Amino acid sequence: MSRATELGVRIRVLAVAALVMACPLSGITAGPSTIDTLLSESSAHLYSAPEKALAPLEKLRDLQSTFTPAQNEKYHLVLASSLGFRGQQAQRVALVQSFMGQVTTPGRRATFLYQLIDGHTALGQYEKALQTMNESIALLPVLEKPGDKIMVLQGAIATSIAFEDFATALDFAERIYALRTDKPGSYAACVGLSDKVELLIQRGASSQARALLQDAIDACMANNNQIFVLINQSNAAVDQINAGEAYAGIGNALPLFNVHAELNQGSDYVTQLEEAVARAYLQVGNLERAEHYGVLAYQRAQKSNILAMQEKTSQTMAAIKRAQGALASALVYYDSHLALKKRMLDDQLQKKLAYQRVRFDTQDKANQLALLEQKNKNLGVEKELQQGRYQNLILLMTLGLVVLAILGAWLLRTLQLKNSLRKAAQVDGLTQVFSRAHFIACTRLAFRDNRAALSLVLFDMDLFKTINDTYGHATGDWVLITVCDTVRQQLHKSALLGRLGGEEFAICLPQSTEQDACTLAERCRAAIAAIGAHPSGLNLEIRASFGVATRSIHGPTSFEETLAAADKALYVSKNEGRNRVTAYQHSGAHSQ
Repeated sequence: MSRATELGVRIRVLAVAALVMACPLSGITAGPSTIDTLLSESSAHLYSAPEKALAPLEKLRDLQSTFTPAQNEKYHLVLASSLGFRGQQAQRVALVQSFMGQVTTPGRRATFLYQLIDGHTALGQYEKALQTMNESIALLPVLEKPGDKIMVLQGAIATSIAFEDFATALDFAERIYALRTDKPGSYAACVGLSDKVELLIQRGASSQARALLQDAIDACMANNNQIFVLINQSNAAVDQINAGEAYAGIGNALPLFNVHAELNQGSDYVTQLEEAVARAYLQVGNLERAEHYGVLAYQRAQKSNILAMQEKTSQTMAAIKRAQGALASALVYYDSHLALKKRMLDDQLQKKLAYQRVRFDTQDKANQLALLEQKNKNLGVEKELQQGRYQNLILLMTLGLVVLAILGAWLLRTLQLKNSLRKAAQVDGLTQVFSRAHFIACTRLAFRDNRAALSLVLFDMDLFKTINDTYGHATGDWVLITVCDTVRQQLHKSALLGRLGGEEFAICLPQSTEQDACTLAERCRAAIAAIGAHPSGLNLEIRASFGVATRSIHGPTSFEETLAAADKALYVSKNEGRNRVTAYQHSGAHSQ
């Protein structure tokens, strides 16, 4: 299970709790009370049974014209949370961004910013998530309610963990704990201690986590917060199983399933608990119970669409099937596990790149402020020079130059690192050709010149899935790398080669007519067909289909139109038997 998933779930608990507090229950009567009751009803359903929130939201949509400003804010918060629980993250982000201009209260703005942080993270927009987190943290000095501050700090914790910055996450947890009051049952004490326990478990500091566990449970019980008590108990049971205490972990975990069913049956903590219990039963040799809980966890993970949970449960099911002797089923689960693992590594790389870019941007701003401060100091030194303090001026100017030199060297290094990261984002990691985004950007620039002929070539590997399924993904990767090297040898210096995704590639040919492009495409097709797989120890055929489109007066003119035309031509090549070149013409696509 993802390190960020558990705290992401916990922040949802906080978000829903904030909505419930903002929408108190009231009797169903006409007018505003009806609206408040529907708001309370929809927010109360979000965590335990999100699908039940849809009916009151539909009724609220018809009453929007009668909302007060406060009710309108609450409605948009509930709707954004509902979209998040249903996996409609793009609609969630668009809704919040369209409404943020109407939100002026810092506390409410912090809650809306959380919705953006969670939405951007789910969409893989990691730089935007970090930037929104920084905007949210900047609100802390003006927030008055401890609950609003806890919401901001919990969002910062989840974001920090997503980028594996555990030291920062623990600092945020300590800041939550510092908000506690002297009265028993402090909400901040419950949340802060629970955060620290979970973070220590994730860092592998199990002994420190266990030392704090009972304090966290006691604080949450004093706060009458059953959800957080359950979270702590679930984390403790999983930690026992991870530590090899299988029987103790099973004994503590099994009663928790009934409590989850009552309090938060849709929680991803249930999936985590089921997966851990499956591993525990596997450790003690009870394969029937191991399979029962393993299948439950696997099915929940598939519904949750959380990559790390799918990867973990696939691995556990592969181990269970192997222990049962069902090797064919074990292989299916293991292949799924490997594919998900690769996706996780790619996703983690994107997170690290985003984290470094945002961090370097922040450092750049700090360096620029330092340079401005130094410049102001130098102006002060010049004033002293005019007053006759020549000796001190020389000394201070010397020191200033040294500081400027150090800052300049640091800034230069930072810029070099940023350039290195930018270059990494422009090149596909596997094939070393242009990435999709960089290829499209460069090709758009080429299309700005309307004076010269310009052609696009799309090509797609034939039956590539069969190669992956038959020989494995390592062989598939070798095929893609070799094909790109082969095609690159056929291109002139002005041509651009990029990977659009999977086994689909594109070539931009400036100053090339349709005949030139078709001739080049045919050379590439023949060169690919001539690739021998014998060096890899395999006997397989490597083929590709091509589609060619040229910008013309009577045909496609823009980049988008030409790309669509090349795609249509490629479709014809596929339908007419593959391993061929098809040129798009205004009257239709024709194979060469």
